[in-house]
Amino acid sequence: MIFSTLILNTFREAAAKKIFLGFFAISTIIILVFLFLINVDSVDGMVDMMESSGEEGVKNLVIGFEVAMINISYLLVITFCFISVSSFIPSMLEKGNIDLLLSKPVSRSKILIAKFTGGVLLIFISLTYLIGFVWLILSIKSGFWHIPFLYTIFWLTLSFAIIYSLIIFIGLISQSTILSILISLFLVFIVCPVLYVREATIFTFVSNTAVQFIINFFYYILPKTTDINQITTDIITGKKVESYMPVISSVLFMLVTLSASIFYFRKKDY
Repeated sequence: MIFSTLILNTFREAAAKKIFLGFFAISTIIILVFLFLINVDSVDGMVDMMESSGEEGVKNLVIGFEVAMINISYLLVITFCFISVSSFIPSMLEKGNIDLLLSKPVSRSKILIAKFTGGVLLIFISLTYLIGFVWLILSIKSGFWHIPFLYTIFWLTLSFAIIYSLIIFIGLISQSTILSILISLFLVFIVCPVLYVREATIFTFVSNTAVQFIINFFYYILPKTTDINQITTDIITGKKVESYMPVISSVLFMLVTLSASIFYFRKKDY
């Protein structure tokens, strides 16, 4: 009962900070723009052309729109998510807030897990609204109901949850919203993409085995959101997923980071 109340408090905090409104506004704008784009004459002509080539043509067009939507969601929505939730932990640790919270008959572990769960559920609901409406629009427009596109909701939520665990850890250590935002965005949009293409780019210029080992070391211990995004695209397009190792290692990173956060939070004197 207390655990669910803590999760509800996360939603209340999100509502008070207009995070819900921000999610709804950004998602609605994306949906409306998307609705406009698929109804322009050039796209209608493309749909007619694809329909003349049969079901496979319509399928390819729909999947193309879905992949574009994944990239938009990953860049805009997930970025907004990171920025929005980065203040949750520093705000919780403010004098007065933390005193009131720790006075309640609930363990510190449950407090932190509730913060994590509440943030993940918040993003899951937001992505369900965005991806669900886009899927519905595409399905009605094309007549092709591509269920795998809905799996995107879970994959994007997982990517968020993995980085959110790091945001929580940084927030506990530094009590800084800005630092949490900067590190999470730097990791997701610079470090992860660079490490993802390390064999195709970096290793063509760096032949030193020791340096390659260090780069690979960081690749394997850090979360792999770019890899997960590629796996999501492969699932949508029907390609065979070569390996789920990036998912497994990223989930392990999340569990280790959450465990470290809980350990630190339990030992810290506030």
